[in-house]
Amino acid sequence: MDDLAHVSFVNTEFLQKNGLTVKNVLDYFFTSPFYLHFGGATSLNEQRRRGQIEDPFASEFVLLAANEDAKEGRVETSVFVIQRRSTVPHEAFYVISGSIYKAPEISELMGSALCQAALSAAGILKKQLEAMRQKELPDLPSEGRLESEPSEPSEPTWPAWCLFETKGPPAWLLAEAKLAAK
Repeated sequence: MDDLAHVSFVNTEFLQKNGLTVKNVLDYFFTSPFYLHFGGATSLNEQRRRGQIEDPFASEFVLLAANEDAKEGRVETSVFVIQRRSTVPHEAFYVISGSIYKAPEISELMGSALCQAALSAAGILKKQLEAMRQKELPDLPSEGRLESEPSEPSEPTWPAWCLFETKGPPAWLLAEAKLAAK
């Protein structure tokens, strides 16, 4: 249960018996393994449920948001957001159509986005290099092709703005630079 990013939980019995509303979604969440794994047994929620004295440093699970369908009790199209809080917000959980999921950490999202960007950049740079070789040096073989093999010119398969060509400065800028230098 260490990697909860790919786990979902559904308590069918609870849903059939009680439905799902903003009034009982936390009770529903308390039946999940997420609640126990993230300190539910020592949370303010559990202390209140047991009638214990509240520890001011304990974390608390709160309902952060719900869509209109959730507010009206329509389980099949409901979306709830639950967050574990202490002095600062911690994990967030989604309850979507009765299934509970742990929301990814922002660092996981950023890491994934950076990885995708790096992979995309590598592909774009490779295609640019191939296009520049075809454009400027048509007689030289590109990687993996022998000179005797016929070459078919191919158009790049990415947007035109990806091919960076260096162009000289406009004539008016050169004229101004000459005047300023005098």
